[in-house]
Parts: sequence; structure tokens; C-alpha cells
Amino acid sequence: METGKKKGLPPEREAFYKLLNNESFPEFLPTAKKMAYDYLDKAKSLIENPPSELGRYGKLLKHFEFTQDAFNKRLQHIYVYVKEEVDKYEPANDPIYNSRKDVIESIRQWAPFNQTDGAWLRYAVKLGPTDEITSLLSEILQDELGNGKAEHNHSTLYTTLLASCGIHLPEVYQRAYAEDPRFLDSAFSIPALSLCISQFSDLFFPEILGFTLLIEWTVLEVAPNIKLFKYYGLNPHFYEMHVAIDNASSGHGANAKRSIELYLDHVRQNGGDDAVQEHWRRIWIGFASLWSAGTLARDFEEMLYQKRIGKPDLRQRMIKMIAHKAPYASRNHNDRKFGDKFINELFNNPEGFLDALVESSYVVKGDPKNSPILSRLTTWDGPMYKVFTEEELNLWNEWIRSLDPNNKPSDPILSLNIVTEMRRLITTLKNNQYATLGHSHILTGPNPEDPDSIITKDIHWWFDQDDPIWIMKALICDKNEHRMVIPNQPENSPFITRMMAPANKMGSAFADIAISRGPMKNGEILPSIGEPWSWKDIAYRWIQLGAH
Repeated sequence: METGKKKGLPPEREAFYKLLNNESFPEFLPTAKKMAYDYLDKAKSLIENPPSELGRYGKLLKHFEFTQDAFNKRLQHIYVYVKEEVDKYEPANDPIYNSRKDVIESIRQWAPFNQTDGAWLRYAVKLGPTDEITSLLSEILQDELGNGKAEHNHSTLYTTLLASCGIHLPEVYQRAYAEDPRFLDSAFSIPALSLCISQFSDLFFPEILGFTLLIEWTVLEVAPNIKLFKYYGLNPHFYEMHVAIDNASSGHGANAKRSIELYLDHVRQNGGDDAVQEHWRRIWIGFASLWSAGTLARDFEEMLYQKRIGKPDLRQRMIKMIAHKAPYASRNHNDRKFGDKFINELFNNPEGFLDALVESSYVVKGDPKNSPILSRLTTWDGPMYKVFTEEELNLWNEWIRSLDPNNKPSDPILSLNIVTEMRRLITTLKNNQYATLGHSHILTGPNPEDPDSIITKDIHWWFDQDDPIWIMKALICDKNEHRMVIPNQPENSPFITRMMAPANKMGSAFADIAISRGPMKNGEILPSIGEPWSWKDIAYRWIQLGAH
């Protein structure tokens, strides 16, 4: 039997685990209530002063006084905004997801929320006589649970999606799930919010109504996932199902809106308009709470960025190195101090020690050469000579450089000769085209034997030309009825958006064949990059730079 007495979990992971097993942890409930209030306080700040980075959506989250007309208009504006954003979305141009692997990782990170789908209503719907509000919420909850059919249960559907991607997690109620290091901590933020407010459904009922409205009314926000999943050959059923049943006209979105209207009518009858405005404010705080809870989207984007540029988690490596040195180093510094703390004692807290180093005179942020820890203490005549291996000294250098907030890694692909790489791309694919492309797309372009004339041939013929430049010219030729490449506009070029979609054969070829890091024919060495660039990355950049 699990007791929860093991090594402590971060707060939101702990809330997730203990509230899913609340009968075993009654002592946690006061903490959960405080967390609920903290989440809602953040949402209150958001609706009073939306951050500028939210742009137009931020203005739509701003609090307003309730009237039926104002409510209708605001929800319509939100719906139109979301739909406009969805209509503009093209997965080929997604700035975050560059590979199928990225999308699969996002599926993992959203598991804590989607595998507890509907949890925010778990205690809002009670047994016994019901009214219309409860009936509307019950309909939503029953759909989330599958209406008695296990295969329709939303959490089960998401678990099936995970399995189809090769992701097998512990059972959601197990401590091992909340402990899983593959999750970002912020993956538990919105689930913890959902579980905290639902644990006290009577107390937070207005906020739960608002939470429900956000989830159900803005369901179109998940529609880009449908496009994204299809683009990368993943099953979009989980999100297709949500768009179908959560629609604003007759589905869950309509139920959520109507339940709020009925609730406020009841409040008006018993307390007048002042009470309506008080309860409405709480409802809108609940609506905004998902926007103010956690940082998963930002953290996930940062995680992918760090992987892409090949930058390791320098902080964690430094902490690990300090911890490794601690058994001996903690006895070697006698009465030396950082501020008011003995250095020997700081080794008991490697993370705190590292933070102290950042602000100490031993480190010049971004400048390892002038940082005394390297320029004086660890040199041949310094007191710490030979304390660190060469690899550890390199780590010190990298870490100190990383402390400069203006030190952004350069884009290594810019140093490539993009035309040379496009030629190499076509030459590489040429040998595989009959096996992998499987189509006879027609292209028009300059005749290799008479460049002043135009010729129309299938793509196999263009691949067979001795010089790859001819198929490159055909791809950009404006004589094609449906131009494949629009120079400087990869986001509008069918060569990228259609032909290279990873779900089709050509897209798979371009995704699977990665750029080599080894010597090229002319003896050049490609820049060191965090992940090999796919041929699609090269093609995209070629078009972006003008498709010359």
C-alpha cells in the first residue's frame, strides 16, 4: 500500500497524485484548498490586467459586466478569434513542431490533463433530484466518461493514442505516474487546478462553470492538432471527437453556456443584480484560470529549442558535478565563506551553492576568461589546480558563457551553402525515388538541352537529369499551372506543405534522410548541431532564402 511518505514530490505533482487518491490523504485537503485559491488569484489578476503577450486574446479575457447581450457578444468574438487562428494554421510552417518525434513528445506531456479528462466535474454532479443546470453538466460528464462504454471514455481514448505512439505510462492513480521524470513539472499544472477546484465543488461551483465554458466553448483551439496529427501520420481521433461533441451550437459548448445563464438567473432571483455581478466575476475567473495556470506550452517549446540547438542542461550538469565533488570538497575549505555561509556547508545544497556562485565575485557572467574561478583558482599556480578534469573545466566554460542572457546560439544551418545542399539532397534522393516517391507528378521547366525553351515532363524524368539544378529550376518555374515552389515563401509552397507532408511517401523520405555530420565531398565539415537536419529542413531553408 502506498503511503505518500516517500521522497517529496513537487507541489503540483503531489496534488495530482493525492487528489486522485484523496481517500488516502485527507490531511492534504487544506493544502489543496489553498492551492485552488492561489490558482484563482492568478486568474483574477489576469482578467484585471491581461499581459500584452496574449495580444487580442488577452483583451478578450478581460473582465466585463454581465448582461445577456454582452455575454453573447464576448463569446462570439472569442469563437471568431479562435476560428481565424485555426484557419491560418499550417502544420508545415509550425514554428514549434519540426518532426513527428516532437509531436509525439507533446502527446506525452499533455497526458496528465487528457488522461483525467472531465475531472473538474467529478463532484459537481451529484446523485438525487436534479435541476436543468445539473442535467446539462451531467451530460458533459457522461460524455467524458464514455456513457457506459469503456472504449468511448476520453481518458481511455487518450491512453490508446499514447500506446499507438509507443508511450506506455504507469496507471494514472499510481505514484509512479506523478513521479515519472519524463514529464515536465508544468504538465501537472492544469490537471492540479482541475483537481483542486473540483475537490471543493460546492465552494467553487461558479469557477467550475467558467472552467467548463473555457474547455467546451473554445474546443476549436484543438483543431490544429487534427491538422498536425494528419500531417505527421498520427491518429487524430481523440481531437476529432472533441471538436464534434464540444461544438458551440448544440454540443458541450452550448451546454456550458446555457448552464451559466440558468445559474445567473437563479442568482438574480435570490440576490438581485449585484449578486449576479459578483457570481459572474467568479465564473469569468474560472474561465481565465486555464490561461494563468502553469507554463506547459512555454516550457515545452523551450525544451524542444534546447534539444534542437544541442545545448545540454548545463545547470543540471553543474549541480551533478558539485554533488559528485561534495564528499571530499566539503572538508577542504576550512573557514572560507560565500557571504555569511561556510563553503563546506554549501556543498550540502548543490543547487543553492550553484545559485550562490552565479552571484559571487568568482564568476563573470558570460565571460569565462575573466571569471576568477577559471582565470585564477584553477590555473597551474592556483589553489584548485587539477581539482577538475579537462571535461569538467569545459563544463565550467560552457556554463559561465550560458549565464549571459544575450548569448544566443547562432543558427548553424546558415553557414551551409544551401544550393550545394539542395543539389546533394536531390542526388541522394535520386537513387531512391522510384522506391519512395511513388507518383508521376508533372513539372514544367527550362529544357536542359535548350535552356531558352520550356519542357514538360514527369518528376521521374527531372530526377534523371545529370545536374540536379534542372529539377530545382522546374520546381520554381512559373509556367507550371500549380507552382510547386514560391521563392521566399516556404509556408505557401506546395512542395513543402503537400509533397513533404511526413504522412506521405515523399515526406517520409525527406524526414528520414538526415544531413550528414561527416566530411563532405570537398572536405568541408558540417557545423556541429544538436540534431541532424532533415532534408526537409534544407528544402525549407532553400526556399526561404530565395530558391536560387
